[in-house]
Amino acid sequence: MAGVIVVTENLVEGYFVITVDGLVFEIKGVIHPRNRVIAYLRYVPTTGTTSDSDIGYRKVYALNERETYLRNNYPSYLWFSDPHGRVVQSVHSDRIESILDPVDCLTKFRNSVDKISDLEQASVNLAEKLVKSTSIEWIDIGITGSQLVGIAREDSDIDLVVYGSSACRKFYSNLSKNITSIEDVERYTGTLLDEHVSFRWGAHENLKLIFQEIEQTKVLQGLFERYHFFVRLVKTPGDLEYVYGDVSYQMKGQQLVSGRVVDDSESMFTPCEYLIECDDSPNLRKLVSYRGRFTEQISKGTSFEALGRLELVTDHKKNNQYLQLVLGELPNDYLIPKE
Repeated sequence: MAGVIVVTENLVEGYFVITVDGLVFEIKGVIHPRNRVIAYLRYVPTTGTTSDSDIGYRKVYALNERETYLRNNYPSYLWFSDPHGRVVQSVHSDRIESILDPVDCLTKFRNSVDKISDLEQASVNLAEKLVKSTSIEWIDIGITGSQLVGIAREDSDIDLVVYGSSACRKFYSNLSKNITSIEDVERYTGTLLDEHVSFRWGAHENLKLIFQEIEQTKVLQGLFERYHFFVRLVKTPGDLEYVYGDVSYQMKGQQLVSGRVVDDSESMFTPCEYLIECDDSPNLRKLVSYRGRFTEQISKGTSFEALGRLELVTDHKKNNQYLQLVLGELPNDYLIPKE
């Protein structure tokens, strides 16, 4: 377990918190209210009734399952956020028992004098190759996911995270150029691609061929040695020009939209966004997602079709309003190029 960090304002995507109730939450996004973090339930203690009984935790994957679990057992973690205009999953600072730092975790793996697991060694090896091939610093990269929490199995994935806008852009630019020459890194092809698409986009079997074309071009994911890996690129609060409360949102329901991408320069980040033009809705300006699966999804100049939740966004600093489509909150949300 990593050391405790007192200042919750520094917590961003990739960090985890363990609460006084023994629940494990994953931090979502970069902007948080004072004395509270927006975080989604990820692991809950198990009493030995599941296949996870040997590690003491059960993973809760579906977003609706997470909310139902909290509503039935720990409703205090469901909190109404005025700027969001709805109830969100969150953890107040006085409910945080410990904070897990991805960069600290990777540092401990690298510096361990004891033998580490095959998965941990593969994670270190992959990180070393990526640092070398992209010219970022070790302070910019960490390990998240089940390894950070300390409950990984030998068949778990390698989840890496890179922090800071400048480091992330350097990482992505260099990785895009060098990925085919990095030893032991494989892109998704063949059966692996088919399985990956079925897992990630199983709700859209009729679009499987389109998703295969998309997924096989992405550089932030793949296979290293025998492990699947994914890299999140995450900004820090210092990269942003606004704080919690500067922007507010009003939900407008599910919407199917089409348009053109005019700017994809933020598409590699988690959260990601695409600036768009939409003839049928001129005030619809952005596609956004907090889910890693929507990174690298479409490129500038591409026509698209997307299903997600429409939001009216009010920017109180700039005194303007626009619409955006939020992707990934429901299993049937999608984003594909359109002829």
